[in-house]
This record gives sequence, C-alpha cells and structure tokens, in this order.
Amino acid sequence: MAALVKLDDPGRSLFWTAPAADDSELATEDPLALDYVSQQLGLQLLPTLTTRSTRAQAFAMVLYGLALVERAIALYHAPVTVESRRHLFERWERFWALATLEFREGELPRGDPDAMRGVQGARAAWRPGKGPLPLDYPLISRQQELGNLGAYLSPLRRAGLVLDDLRPSAAALDIIDAFWDEADNKHRGRYHDYALLALQPDASKIERSHANLTLARVGEFSRLTSLTERSRAQQQRRLYDALLAQARDPFTAAVTSLVQAAVRLDIDSAADILDAAVAGRLGPVDVALSELLVTARRFGDAMAAMLTTFDGIYAAIQQEGWTASAAKIANAVLPPQVLAELQHAGRRLLDAPRANLLRGLPMHGAAYMRLTEQLIGADPVTALDAILGYHAAVQRERRRGEGWIRSEHGTLVLLVTSYTARPEADRFPSYKLSAVRQLLSDTGRLSSDAKRRRSGAEDPP
Repeated sequence: MAALVKLDDPGRSLFWTAPAADDSELATEDPLALDYVSQQLGLQLLPTLTTRSTRAQAFAMVLYGLALVERAIALYHAPVTVESRRHLFERWERFWALATLEFREGELPRGDPDAMRGVQGARAAWRPGKGPLPLDYPLISRQQELGNLGAYLSPLRRAGLVLDDLRPSAAALDIIDAFWDEADNKHRGRYHDYALLALQPDASKIERSHANLTLARVGEFSRLTSLTERSRAQQQRRLYDALLAQARDPFTAAVTSLVQAAVRLDIDSAADILDAAVAGRLGPVDVALSELLVTARRFGDAMAAMLTTFDGIYAAIQQEGWTASAAKIANAVLPPQVLAELQHAGRRLLDAPRANLLRGLPMHGAAYMRLTEQLIGADPVTALDAILGYHAAVQRERRRGEGWIRSEHGTLVLLVTSYTARPEADRFPSYKLSAVRQLLSDTGRLSSDAKRRRSGAEDPP
C-alpha cells in the first residue's frame, strides 16, 4: 500500500514539467551518462563526424554561409571578429530556413527530409502571402549550441574545411563555389546577391523576390534534399570526398566502406553492422579497427543491459507509488537470470581489447568500468545499491543534485517523476553509423537496389 512521505526539501523535489515540443532539439535524458561514453567510442571510430552532423547539404550550407559572412563583413564594414561572424551567419541561417519554408509553402512536418535544425522557429516566422518576411525572429533556443553552426562546426574543422576563426579554408572553396549550382549556371550570382541582402546589419525583413529571383527558388536550390532532388552529382562527389572518403583520420573512410557494404547486404542496425564487420562479412578490417569494433559491440550490449536495469528500477518504484522497499525492488528487477545476463555483458566488456580506452575517458568512463567490476559477483541488493550510487555520482558530476532515487534506511524514494525511458531499440548506441548512412544517401553513394528495397519500408529520415 502506498503511503505519503514527508519531503525533507520540497524545493529540490517538486517542479513543473512540460513535454518537449515535437520539433525540440532536446534528447531523452541519459540517467547513467552512457550516451556520453558511447559518443567517445564513436569519436574513435568516426573522428570527423558527430551525432548531430548528419546531412551533407547542411555541411555545404554552413560552409557557404561562412564564406558569405566574409563578403558581408567587407561590404557592410562589419567588425572582423568571431562574434560578428556568428551573428551574421545566424542571419544567413534564418534566411535559408525561410527560403526552404517558402518553397514548401509552409508545410514542413517533423521527420520531413527537408526539416532543418530550428524548423519550429522558422515555421512560426513564415506566413503565406506576398509580403516581406521577418529576419530577426528567434530560429532556435540556445542558437550557438543547437543551430547548424553549433552542430557542424567541429566536424568541418576536423575535416580541415573551416579555420579556428570561422573562416572557410582553401580546401572548402570548390564546395562553396558550387553551392547554388555548377559553373555553367550563369544565374548563380543572383542567388548570392539575394543572400547578401539578408546580411545587411539594419535589415529586419526580406522581400520574397529580388532581381526576378523568388525566395521559393532560393529554397528549391538550397534545401537539405537539393543534392538528391536536383541530381547534383559533382557537388555530391565533392562532399563525399571531403567528409568521408578523404577524411583525415585512420578510420572514417574504412568505416564508411563497411556501412556501404552493410547497405548492399540489407544490414540495418548498428549491432548487426558491428557483428558483420567483425566477422569479415563486410570486407577486410585491420587489427586496430577490429579491436575498436569488438569493444564498441560489447559496450553496446553492456549499455543496453544497464539502461534496461535502471529503467526497470525506476518503473518498479513508480508503480509502488514512488516509495518502495529496496530489497523488494532489487529482487523484482534483478532476479538471478537477469542479474546473470547483466554480469555476463559486463565480463565481456571488461575483457574487450580496448577496455582501457574506456577506463581512460576523462569523465564517466572510468566510473562506469568500476561499476561494471562491482557488479561481478554482486547479489541483487548490492547490485541495486551500486547502480543507484553510480547514478547519483553522475548527477553530482553534472551538478544536478544527488540523483533521482533516494535510499533512506532500506526504502527507496522517487524524487524525479518525469523521466520517460527510451524505447528498447534505442538502448544500443548508433555510434554515428546512421549518420554515415544518411551522408551516403545524401551524396548518392548507396546502391540503388538497396534504396529501392527499402523505399516502401521506412519513413524519410
């Protein structure tokens, strides 16, 4: 029977929550910081990319925008500073987003392949008609972190395409020059001139046409799907070479080849791709990469098992009315078979060829490996205590309090009641393999047979 429990500090335990908007840039809460650890492993496999840099045209859009900023600084006598460049780039980004909305006549639902970062803000600013559209609208909250520049700057720098001061490098010039079209299109300059108008420091609105060029046409030529919809084969090749085939790290090109081979064999999930790669079914893999792949596969299994366990603990306490006996929860969530499976995944991870890589991570990796060691041979109650202790330590590290579940003399009390567990299929990390697949699709590098087989089975990315 549930009982009311007096809260020692209501201010730390009670708060209003609201569901994230459909187009929110927020991800599901990560209670054990395992997403961070998986991202560090993914950074070893694919150093050039991030989990947020998934669209080839967005890379080109950022590069062109930064080049446009340099022209605007000279033309409008703006300060030659990083902050000025960021400010001007955001004006370009808002113009580009409005152009996409104009071409799509305001219809850009969640999950649409043309839906850009900040689509919700652009939709709020766009309106039908012929009048000018605002340029000073808020595109996205925490713009510098969550906008396209924040998402794509690091991989562009790693690829050698952007310098530290936000200027494009010489290696990016061919991509920038062909942003609107190839050299045989004599009208490219009109698009450039139109975009420059949006960067005027005192411009608060943009007209829907300029020099016989419409804003909708700008959106048609520059939207995220323009590479494929307009059959931009040469620009696709440039982006494929710069980001994947000629990446300046040991593994990105090799992992890209593995993903391409997986598509040909209709292998989809990250776990299955890793299995096939380690087994040699996707082509030759050198020893260093094979060790990383094996470690990533075993960490993924351990991560999925640990998240399942934590989510089970959380749900069991919630079902008991937010308070429950620790022993009861431990035995319910961690019966012998389940605990054995968790420990088996942990042993395999501890024996992985690059386990020391995880131990050497600067934040949560070493602590997670210690937790894994603690669980070997633990009974259900001891395992529960260790998992909740690790969770509390993660929250302290993040400066978010002492954790979501408090243990008081053998009783567990749920302090945060708004957590929603991710679907089971999402507990195994993607390691950016899905990002590679999207980039391959955008650059026309997936086999037509594989795409045709999948066209009726999946929604657009």
